[in-house]
Amino acid sequence: MFGKTLLFCGGQMDLKFTADYLADRHFDTIVCADSGLDAADALKLPVHYIMGDFDSVSGEILKSYQERQVTGSEEVQFVQYPTAKDATDTEMVIEWLVTKRPEEITILGATGGRLDHLLANIHVLMKPLAAKIPAWIVDRNNRVRLVDRTVELHREDLFGTYLSLIPLTETVYPVTLQGFVYPLQEHTLTIGNSLGVSNEMAEGVDSAQVSFREGILILIESRD
Repeated sequence: MFGKTLLFCGGQMDLKFTADYLADRHFDTIVCADSGLDAADALKLPVHYIMGDFDSVSGEILKSYQERQVTGSEEVQFVQYPTAKDATDTEMVIEWLVTKRPEEITILGATGGRLDHLLANIHVLMKPLAAKIPAWIVDRNNRVRLVDRTVELHREDLFGTYLSLIPLTETVYPVTLQGFVYPLQEHTLTIGNSLGVSNEMAEGVDSAQVSFREGILILIESRD
């Protein structure tokens, strides 16, 4: 049972934020995709799986895990992918994770730097979504997930002040927003405009609801 799973990807990592974010959270399984291992090692976290083509991880750090020299990670397992492949390390790891049926997946190091990797990582969230496994990408300023059905948001659980709803599919409908500063009533959101960006939960309410029947939304909780 993988339980609550933490995945470190190889993107830019704010170690101070990451340490603070993880301080009061427990994960049953920690997986590193390639150079995501550098961050996990810097934070002295126990690692259960190291996966990827190993073209970007520090060779010295990787060797220390391969030789079982890292306290708490003596039982780590390795899966090496070929360098020439038709998917990113992150996609291949998430695809594998979905087969393990974790309770949820939190992904760090999936933003920052290259926009092609960021966009690909958001799209790869389709895999846990299809398997009905909660999954989100987190960095200092954002928490990102995909939703394909009605979702309720609670103020006490929000990652940031701003709530943005961006269509991943060509249309999402009929979208009704309740408990927001800018509500909607059975509206069709379409690719090509910014209508759903930078909304907020209305003052005086403890929860808000996003409801729709067709399509997939990128739900971004942001803070400055």
